[in-house]
Amino acid sequence: MKKLIFVGLLALSTFTFANTKEEVKQEIKHEKVIEVKELTIEQKQALAVMFQTWSVAYTNSCGTTNTVFFQSDNADGSPAFIRELAYAVNSTYDIC
Repeated sequence: MKKLIFVGLLALSTFTFANTKEEVKQEIKHEKVIEVKELTIEQKQALAVMFQTWSVAYTNSCGTTNTVFFQSDNADGSPAFIRELAYAVNSTYDIC
């Protein structure tokens, strides 16, 4: 009797999972619309305060002048600021 119940449950589960009468779902493609809005003056000022951007102009290895912009949260002239300035110049010195 136990074997008959086991075989019946096995057959039921097999036929239940092997059911091919499922409806085919149509794929719906959604297009994403991205709106670009210009920043207000207050937002631009807030960004300027958050990300202090510095620029440095120097003569590169080819003899032309490069202007590099970098961001630093450190005080002007501090060792960390000088380290970031040196990295900005050294990483772009070979680019002609």
